[in-house]
Amino acid sequence: MNKYDFIRFGEPVQWFDDSADRFRIMQVCRPFNSPANDNTEISLIPSDEDECEEICISYTVKASELLPYITLFHTGFWQALSEAQKNGASETILLAVLRSLNIDMATCILLMYRNDCYSLYPVICQLFPGTEDIFQVITWEGKDYPARKLTIFRGMPEEQEVLVSVTELSSKLIDSETGCPVSEEAEELDSTIYYYLTEDEIRLPDQNIIVLVESA
Repeated sequence: MNKYDFIRFGEPVQWFDDSADRFRIMQVCRPFNSPANDNTEISLIPSDEDECEEICISYTVKASELLPYITLFHTGFWQALSEAQKNGASETILLAVLRSLNIDMATCILLMYRNDCYSLYPVICQLFPGTEDIFQVITWEGKDYPARKLTIFRGMPEEQEVLVSVTELSSKLIDSETGCPVSEEAEELDSTIYYYLTEDEIRLPDQNIIVLVESA
């Protein structure tokens, strides 16, 4: 499975418009060579109901700038699946239900972000073996925190793969008064994380996060 399987000709996607500083619902308006990669150019037109005057304006962006469009059906289904897990449904059953939905990896990851619930992560990893190469869950003192793997400074001498997580985790690992790790285990974990993002920032598309990290 490809992390950009959610991008399909004629289907809606989310694009973070830097000029407006918000997500916009867009529609893929031209076919493209699949499977898409980070730099695949995707042509979009607005599908926002309040921006009909822009319907003839197209935008060309990279696949790494897009996120899946989450519907009320996706949200409701995910909540029902989470409840089923809490009530004792086995991973085998949860996996079968997810397969029947024909959902893609990126949508699953975004639903975990949106619901701040990562208990289904092991099931997602079974369904999509490449998940751990993109998204991870860090458990510290009984709480789960999201983390993402990204390649920064691609094509440059400084190119490297890094792990980013959230500032909430950083506040647990680092003593705010001394600026030092709270324990040896915390120091070891902190050393694996290149940069900490806010809860809103970590939900941005890959390219937007890469810009933040590279400019830090």
